[in-house]
Amino acid sequence: MKLSVTVGTALALLLAAQPAHAAPAPPAPSAPLAPQETGCPVLDPPPSEEDLERYLCGDRRLGPADLPEDGPVGALLEGYERLGGLTPVAFLDRWATPEGWDYPDHMGFVVEDGEPVTELRVLPEGWMLDRFGSPRGTFLAPAGARYEERALPPDSLNTWPDGPEHNYNCYEVTEEFTALVGPIAPHFEQPGGGEQVLVPAEGVVEAPEAEYASVSQLMEGGHLEQRPAGECVLAEGFAGYLDTAPR
Repeated sequence: MKLSVTVGTALALLLAAQPAHAAPAPPAPSAPLAPQETGCPVLDPPPSEEDLERYLCGDRRLGPADLPEDGPVGALLEGYERLGGLTPVAFLDRWATPEGWDYPDHMGFVVEDGEPVTELRVLPEGWMLDRFGSPRGTFLAPAGARYEERALPPDSLNTWPDGPEHNYNCYEVTEEFTALVGPIAPHFEQPGGGEQVLVPAEGVVEAPEAEYASVSQLMEGGHLEQRPAGECVLAEGFAGYLDTAPR
């Protein structure tokens, strides 16, 4: 009787033991990373699902979640490092303000001996210019200049409602005009080094209210015409060609 009890107990223990070949228990699901762990800013209110899909960190200031690799704009992003090696939080701490962006002095031109490096040049009919931004703005650039050469903030690449893809506009000069041209200073963690164009309003805008003409005013006056984006992104582009423009 004692032997049967002992055997029965051993058998019960054997049956209760987990087989050696049993599959391991599945790992517990990992908790989502907090914004601080991804380098993303903590937004109040939190970003919507749509914003998280559309913008980096769900924050429109940081630009598109995915930068284009193809098409006209993709060609201009070669070598572009959006945040210059900073985390999103560090980038915003350095360049964002409660009012917007901390834009450079002297309208973003390179400064030498305390003065911006600029000169007046005549841009002839047929030249191509472009812009990341709406026609309400004033700054233009030689068509095809790389994005990093323009020293713009990352949100200039956002596609806005009813706007062109990645905010990119292409223009052809249809009537020559005199423009203020100069090299672009580094800013927003970008090297700059391209050229930018501002058009004095006097002489091209009737009864100007500002010092420089907007792109929409230049189009209304017959000086510029909007063209398809692909026409501005040429193999050689017009970047650097302003050196040949008449003084």
